[in-house]
Amino acid sequence: MTPRASITRLSPREGEPRIYTVTEIALAIKRSVTDSFPQVIVQGEISNFKAHASGHIYFDLKDAEARLRVTLFRNRVRTSHAALANGIAVQVEGSIDFYAPRGEVTLVAERVAPVGYGALQAQFDALRRKLEAEGLFREDRKRPLPRYPTRIGIVTSPSGAALQDLIRVLRQRAPYARVTVAPAAVQGEGAAEEVAAAIGLLNEWGRVDVIIVGRGGGSLEDLWAFNEEAVVRAIAASEIPVVSGVGHEVDTTIADLAADLRAYTPTHAAQMVVRTREEISATLADLSKHARERLQRELRESATRLSGIRTHRALREPERRIQDARRAVDDASDGLTRGLGDWVLRRRRNLEGHLGVLEIHSPSRAVGRARERLDALDHRARRSAAGHVARLRELMGSSERLLESYDYRGVLRRGYALVWSGDGERLIQRGLGLHPEQAIDVQFQDARAEAKVVRVKPTAAGEGT
Repeated sequence: MTPRASITRLSPREGEPRIYTVTEIALAIKRSVTDSFPQVIVQGEISNFKAHASGHIYFDLKDAEARLRVTLFRNRVRTSHAALANGIAVQVEGSIDFYAPRGEVTLVAERVAPVGYGALQAQFDALRRKLEAEGLFREDRKRPLPRYPTRIGIVTSPSGAALQDLIRVLRQRAPYARVTVAPAAVQGEGAAEEVAAAIGLLNEWGRVDVIIVGRGGGSLEDLWAFNEEAVVRAIAASEIPVVSGVGHEVDTTIADLAADLRAYTPTHAAQMVVRTREEISATLADLSKHARERLQRELRESATRLSGIRTHRALREPERRIQDARRAVDDASDGLTRGLGDWVLRRRRNLEGHLGVLEIHSPSRAVGRARERLDALDHRARRSAAGHVARLRELMGSSERLLESYDYRGVLRRGYALVWSGDGERLIQRGLGLHPEQAIDVQFQDARAEAKVVRVKPTAAGEGT
């Protein structure tokens, strides 16, 4: 304070009021509030929350009609809840102080704890951040559900309406499925431990394909068991895929985040786990259509290859190429027959596997028709393949007969002979090059004769040509 602004304390005259300094009034207020409120617990809602760089925390504590400034020093922060934020209802334990430099009454906090819904929300946020940091909610650790589960485990209350809804939907959509219930309390003290134990029991038993964990709707407090760490870790550790169906669509629990799949309600969970008979029939029809289209495509490709073989240059070349081509065609026909047979067999086994699931619960007439269609398709495939192979063999026989017609041995059998040089190395095609006494070798069908030229006599023009 500057000298000009300083206040000199004067002794009051008799009958005049005493004049106080600001400091005196501030100290008087400080003594009054600290003596009157040495230790208090105040409840209200946080607003104007600020975490200072020094580590201290400042905020206002308000209700409908007033607000009070709160200071939480750094050394007291760790004794308070970690999830403090604007809008959370809290209880602040501390002492009332008057901060003279600002002229404001302050509640110096020693402990701050959320209450009611705010406390639950704070616990929810803190646990979610903790488990998310551990990677329990990562998408890459979640597994797909089995496509056609036949053994379904349910973890819920045996007396709740959720169980009846689950069983009703499962019976309607997949009457062939076997349902196993692992009962557990889903609300109240000890519920989280029972749910976690039931999940572990189904995993230890190991005779279910998928697990549904859920319950009906309720308040945040009613659903709290599914925000407990024990339940979340049991879901994350499950070796069997887990579907979470807790509450209604607007409800989100930490168990939903850890599950392999989240459903909005228990009924929705049952619908996501199993397919209807109509959906399975549509899948079988699609497989059958795919099989027909693939078989037709392969038959067209085979016809194109056979057409190419008919015009292949090998058929116009010597016997060796014909024989090589015949072996290649035999190999191709065997591979085609075997490939078509194996392909049809695999498709039949695949379809029979799906039909086996529905056999007990599906009309036998529909199964019989499906099997007849499959047999007819197999028969047509084999008959078509056999016909193509027979035509190919007939084509090879014609080519072989054509080659034999050009064989010089056939010419010898018709009475002609071949004339070779005396050493048998060169075929003589023109007689004018011969001279008397020259040795020659004459080849007949059944023998070879050694001879000598006596005389060479030219033939008339055009004779013998």
